[in-house]
Amino acid sequence: MKTIKLTAEHRGINSSTFTGRPQGKSVRGSLNLDQEDKDQEEVNIEIPKNTTSFNPSFYLGLFYDSILALKGVDNFKEKYHIIYADNDQELVNLLKEDIEDCERQASNEYFRKINKTK
Repeated sequence: MKTIKLTAEHRGINSSTFTGRPQGKSVRGSLNLDQEDKDQEEVNIEIPKNTTSFNPSFYLGLFYDSILALKGVDNFKEKYHIIYADNDQELVNLLKEDIEDCERQASNEYFRKINKTK
């Protein structure tokens, strides 16, 4: 299994938050996730220490094309696993809630898109 580490630089200068769909798309390009989607190997995506928030806008910019390529959030989650570098369990629990919200929004957006094409 491969691990891709998001970095503090991916959050932006002096920020503890991952936010913004354009920023997520930019990080997606720098991490070459289009190629990762094609590979069979599972991937851990590590959220760095001292991250206080992971917003749906960034998540969708970073992962929505993968969700489309893999035909849904469930398939995406079989390939990509979010892990947390922080040891602060309270912070990790908040980030897990953020990721659940991100997944819900991604799923809603995905189903709206595929229902439009039917």
